Amino acid sequence: MKVGFFGNTNNFPFILARAFRCLGHEVVFIVNRAERLHRPEFRYDDITIPYPEWIHDIPLRSEVDICLPSRNLTKALNLLKQCDIVVLNELGPALQTRIGRPAMALLTGSDLGCLADPEYADIASSTVTGRPLWLKRTISRRLWKRLISLQRAGIAESRLVFHFWRGIVPANDALLDGLGVGDDRRTFRYISDVMQLPFCPPPNNRPLRTFCATRLSWKRPAPVGTQELDLKGSDVMIRGLGLFFRKHRYPLDIQLVRKGLHVNETEALVSEEGLSKLVTWSNELSQHDCWKRYREADLVFEQFGNSMLGMAAIDAMALGRPVIANGRPEFLVAGAGRKSPVCQAASPGEVCAQMERLAFDPSERENVGLASRNFVAENYSSDAAARTILERVVSR
Repeated sequence: MKVGFFGNTNNFPFILARAFRCLGHEVVFIVNRAERLHRPEFRYDDITIPYPEWIHDIPLRSEVDICLPSRNLTKALNLLKQCDIVVLNELGPALQTRIGRPAMALLTGSDLGCLADPEYADIASSTVTGRPLWLKRTISRRLWKRLISLQRAGIAESRLVFHFWRGIVPANDALLDGLGVGDDRRTFRYISDVMQLPFCPPPNNRPLRTFCATRLSWKRPAPVGTQELDLKGSDVMIRGLGLFFRKHRYPLDIQLVRKGLHVNETEALVSEEGLSKLVTWSNELSQHDCWKRYREADLVFEQFGNSMLGMAAIDAMALGRPVIANGRPEFLVAGAGRKSPVCQAASPGEVCAQMERLAFDPSERENVGLASRNFVAENYSSDAAARTILERVVSR
């Protein structure tokens, strides 16, 4: 079987592509963006530039690139038309009507909530500047409407749609329902590089080291082009750490990354909570560098809003680190059929309580870390996901 991929948000599709290769399938993978977060060489040591022959670097990053003819667009379409099935992420579903192969739309957020929402064309074009303004905005609106029309058609035509469990983002559920994508065509599961991320014994640092790789985005309302999924409740984490430190004066090494919509606001909150001397800031890291930070940390923070756990949590758990987060247990339990070992916290008081549970007891951290590793290995292995997806796409 020859499987084509387009789009690589957070390298999530690439995890699945590697699993297909491990199962013996031929893979054609198109990398379309320049950001490090979406490029496989910044996650895997064995992927280098120039890419191996199965990976193609074809810049297609905007509504202009997808809607107007170009050499890059033709090259991408020709590669994908040669595949038996295709997995389409980000702008990828907008190509489906021109590819004409059995498809899975792998939707991770804005590729559905924005790019498939008819109202988004006016929102996106309203941000255009320059003169003549009316002409630029008119052209922009037409291109966005064309892109959204193609994206919606591609999702509607896909045999399988991979998106969060129903109820996580009601607005996105409504969009899928409106496209005729019922629960019989929807699927979701976390996917982990379990073999790439072997269990790592806890370091038991003194002072206790915490790490958060999740974007520092938390102030409402969500900016144009984002959704509730993009707000991570980072303020809950900082306030919870502040409560814990003021109560116990326990030595902490708090590691944060300058990434997200509200870095400056987070710095101000850190100061307000009296944590400035305990925080070490890093510039944005590659995913491979994040793995190193997970190994060096005693525990990891993730999201505390109404979003979902991201790959940061799943990777940290695979490595054997306790994760404190709002894990949305009502969905995780339903998805895995068992209680999750995520250290549940959705308020500053709950963050403080989880810190009290874990900070003073190395054996508890190790037990939670082992349980986390086993949970991910048993429920989220990438090869099992690849088998299930292939079966469902081919059988429909």
